[in-house]
Amino acid sequence: MPHAELRSAPRRRARRRALAAAALALLASACASNVKPLPEDGTVTRPADRYEIGPGDGLSVRLFYTSELNEDVVVRPDGRISLPLVGEVPAAGRTPEELSADVRERYDAYLEKPDVVVIVRSFGSQRAYVGGEVKVPSMVVIDGRTSVVDAVFATGGALDTAALSSVVLIRRGANGREAYRVDVSNVLAGIGEAPILRPYDVVYVPKSFIAKVGTFVDLYINRLIPRNAAFTAIYEIDKMSPAEAAFGAVAP
Repeated sequence: MPHAELRSAPRRRARRRALAAAALALLASACASNVKPLPEDGTVTRPADRYEIGPGDGLSVRLFYTSELNEDVVVRPDGRISLPLVGEVPAAGRTPEELSADVRERYDAYLEKPDVVVIVRSFGSQRAYVGGEVKVPSMVVIDGRTSVVDAVFATGGALDTAALSSVVLIRRGANGREAYRVDVSNVLAGIGEAPILRPYDVVYVPKSFIAKVGTFVDLYINRLIPRNAAFTAIYEIDKMSPAEAAFGAVAP
């Protein structure tokens, strides 16, 4: 085996442990103590009914009658953008229409009846994380149609040790993070449908059924992940935003 591959193997293993620890920490911080079944009303299964701007998105801010103030910007990791005259503006978590209205109001102090529109030019925030009993735990690019099953296949598929009937979906909700059980076995058998992923979702494929978040942490963090790796990842996550915690804690 070449020396480069020998050196990179420990790094890959360390990266996988740290990525797994990041996903586990997100689940441990879910507001509800139970992993819940998918609601029957489709609120979790169907695609998001609005697009929210996220870190890494490329935006064009256009003022139709004051073109010298037009800007093409990328949303920073802290969720903000910088614009002439008005300075720092929160962008992440807002729709383009909501951000347009805010920018318009800010420019109203400097311009007479400013006409502002924000256009999303590129989608840097369209990612989810898949971890656990899959071949290559990693981030996956999603496009508004990517389901939990699609994401598992995108990581090389599930391992033989995977409990596909107990896949866990962690999602940011109005009341914080929530965890849902997804029966991927049923979906593959043509029973039910898999949730469509949204930005910053986390999909965790376990070895066995997970009912309680506390049990999950004990089984997967304390027993399977070296304590130093888990501690390091969780310590870093505690200092980050949810988006950074899910996708920024580990270097490529």
